[in-house]
Amino acid sequence: MKRYQRANLLMGVSFILFLLAFGLSYWSPWQGEAWLSVLYFLAQSCFIGCVADYIAVESLFRRPFHLPVGRLIPKSRARIIKKLGEVNSTLLSRENLLKKVENFSASRLIFSRLKGGKAEELERNLSEKAGAWFVSFVKSHRNQAALMAREEGEKRLSAFTAFARGKILSEINREEWLDRILEEAEKRTKDEKNRMALARFLEDKGDEEEKGFLGSLVYGLGKFFGAIDYDSLVDSAMDALGEEIETWKEKDNPFRKTLLSGWDSMVRRFLEDEATKKALEDFGRKLFASFPVEDKVEEAVDNFLKEWGEGDAFHEKLVPQLEKALHHAITAAGHDDSFRQRMDRFARDLAVEIISYEHGWLAPAMTEVLENFTDHELNEFVESKVWGELEGIRINGAIVGLLAGCAFYVFLLWVWVPLVTRLWA
Repeated sequence: MKRYQRANLLMGVSFILFLLAFGLSYWSPWQGEAWLSVLYFLAQSCFIGCVADYIAVESLFRRPFHLPVGRLIPKSRARIIKKLGEVNSTLLSRENLLKKVENFSASRLIFSRLKGGKAEELERNLSEKAGAWFVSFVKSHRNQAALMAREEGEKRLSAFTAFARGKILSEINREEWLDRILEEAEKRTKDEKNRMALARFLEDKGDEEEKGFLGSLVYGLGKFFGAIDYDSLVDSAMDALGEEIETWKEKDNPFRKTLLSGWDSMVRRFLEDEATKKALEDFGRKLFASFPVEDKVEEAVDNFLKEWGEGDAFHEKLVPQLEKALHHAITAAGHDDSFRQRMDRFARDLAVEIISYEHGWLAPAMTEVLENFTDHELNEFVESKVWGELEGIRINGAIVGLLAGCAFYVFLLWVWVPLVTRLWA
């Protein structure tokens, strides 16, 4: 059996030595030699010890050489299952388990094993599996990636609108914009075309106004003698407005401060208006719709698979990057005392919860599972747990047989034979 290779090898070697010594004792020139007698006796004792313990171990599970005695575990399965169930209320009692959990450190257990070659091997294996999973995910979802990107982008239109409003508020320099407006207004006051247009507009309004007979007579005489001159009136008004605008450019001007204080509220009211919000959303929607998301996503997937996910690039680029990141994460976690404390606390709380609420189900569950085992499965279950110890018993049997044979040979040669010879002499 593969589990008992060393014990079987030892038994085979002892059997070959026994046959060799037996043959040499009867059909060789060394018949009667003391060393050959010692070898024959020791080989025989060792082989007998191997066979005896082989039969003893095999009898626990099977009937070796079809002997009438054997299969001790299958015959006693009811008692064995009962005793295993009773372990739950003795050695594995709730109180004993809770005491063990008090000093349990999951972080110490995990990070103590993540050292040296084991850690590197684990990081490599995890990186390869994570990389293979990620590449497989990208390949299987490449057709859905563009649709997902499009849908997610449309869901973020409200965020785009809010970002645009915030950007407008932050980017607009109110003093700079106010100075630009004042400069433009001042230019307009000095423009002759604007002055002439305003003068003609006022003159037309004055001519159209209902003044009555006397008022019309006075108005006509005033215009004829130059008492009413719209060009001069507009020039004076524009010059006065230009001078006033110059004063508004001064930083400490009260009216300038009033304009600035109302600027922000005006812009905010404008941006918070439903029509403005809808316009920004429409702008974002049209902008996003015009962007070739599908082509860009397809191109990005192709570039990723070509540069990272296929052939040698996978093992030479993607896996080392993942391994490096994983190593940094594990190292940082191992040196982070607060993280390790949280990890230990979570593990202990979980263990306490499982023990407190599930302990009563352990014995019935164990008993039910074991009762459903066939004789072969029960043998396999028990043997798989103790085969190392059973092999040690077989090896010890060979050694004990060898030593017992040696002791018996010494007793026989140096004590018993001289004593009998002396008695019968």
